[in-house]
Amino acid sequence: MTKASLLPRRKLRAASLLNLALVAIVLIIATTAYLLFFRPESEAAGTTRPTVAVARGDVTAGVSSSGTLQSSQTASPQFATSGTVTAVLVKVGQVVAKGAAIARIDPAAAQRAVRIAEQNQIAAENSVTAADETLDDAEEAKEEADAAAAEPTPTPTPGEQTQTQTQSQGQSPAVAVTNAKASLARAKADKEQADQNLEAAQAGVTATTLTAPIAGTITAINGSVGSVAGGSSGSGSTGSTGTGSTGAGAAGGSSTASTSTAAGTGFVDIADLKTLQVVAAFPEADAVKIKAKQAATVTLNAEPGSTLTATLTSVSPMPTTTNGVVSYSATFTLAKVPATARIGQTANVTVQTAKAANALYVPTTAIVTSGTTHTVTMANGGGSREVQIGVQGGSFTQITSGLDEGEQIELLQGAIGTATGQGGAGQGRTGGQQLPGGGGGQFPGAGTGGGANRGR
Repeated sequence: MTKASLLPRRKLRAASLLNLALVAIVLIIATTAYLLFFRPESEAAGTTRPTVAVARGDVTAGVSSSGTLQSSQTASPQFATSGTVTAVLVKVGQVVAKGAAIARIDPAAAQRAVRIAEQNQIAAENSVTAADETLDDAEEAKEEADAAAAEPTPTPTPGEQTQTQTQSQGQSPAVAVTNAKASLARAKADKEQADQNLEAAQAGVTATTLTAPIAGTITAINGSVGSVAGGSSGSGSTGSTGTGSTGAGAAGGSSTASTSTAAGTGFVDIADLKTLQVVAAFPEADAVKIKAKQAATVTLNAEPGSTLTATLTSVSPMPTTTNGVVSYSATFTLAKVPATARIGQTANVTVQTAKAANALYVPTTAIVTSGTTHTVTMANGGGSREVQIGVQGGSFTQITSGLDEGEQIELLQGAIGTATGQGGAGQGRTGGQQLPGGGGGQFPGAGTGGGANRGR
């Protein structure tokens, strides 16, 4: 057979193989389409929708946000009097007690003011003494004049009459007493002012030593030896609300009050690192759900494996608007501060807004909501059933009526395949919500027959 006659046969054989391959592909597609779209619904449901049992336990709902760790009490004390710094007695990171000496300025000017005030006080005391003696003399003269006026007066001779007229032209004893009392009052007022000036000057000497208005850790030193400090308002200590309170003042000679808490406004910055708190902002929709004394949980990005307990201390009544988004600041007090916690660390906080204890619950994905009607699909072809719901958590919802504990229902969303009933009920979180149960529990389903997650 010639080569020319073999070529058409090979071409026909190749075309036949190609046609067979195309037919096989069409059959595979058709079979797949049939299995997906035309098989009985009961068969499909049995392999795509897992089932779980209605369980009993605690269901909680909450809202979440993130913020930072902050000290509940800070201070930035400043010298109350101006002067050149002669000594810095602390260093960054040092823990100081309330009233401890921090730094000193040159006391020479303050000491001169004390000496001047002391001299003025002595002069004022002398003035009081002199005015008191003048009053005594005036009162004595008045008594003598009154006694003389009470005795019968004989007709004076021409010479005596002239002397009497001359005396009557001078100041009367009563007027002299009045004037002497006024002079004494002025002298006493000057003495009181001199005493106050001396006290202020002495306080100025005390104020040349800056002391700590609160106990805490030195976080920054904003001055140095040789620099000029003081003479302007510094920041006093602040509480958890962020408003200023009076510093040591004259007694401590250290600081003045101010509502400013910005670092660097005082000679040093002090923070109480033993009482840290979390400050987080909540959007207005969530802010209306939170209030003081609610329980909360906190996790730190630096320690993702640990969960801290906290209490909502306060919610700011004033909003903050950022890029058109309104939020409200909330402050949380930690029950225990980890040794590794640091100011400024990022903290994620979840506030428990509602809780149903020992309640029936199902996964939220098992509930279909239409308006105000809630239904679940019963397992094994039991159809749908209307239920009443209570607390709605992120992953689980309380059932108040319509179901009994242990009844099997279908999940509307879940992994494709035979239901195992395992649901991961522990203390995890979905969408910031705490899941019911005590951790590591199972949701019993068609394939396990295990016990329900009963929470605590």
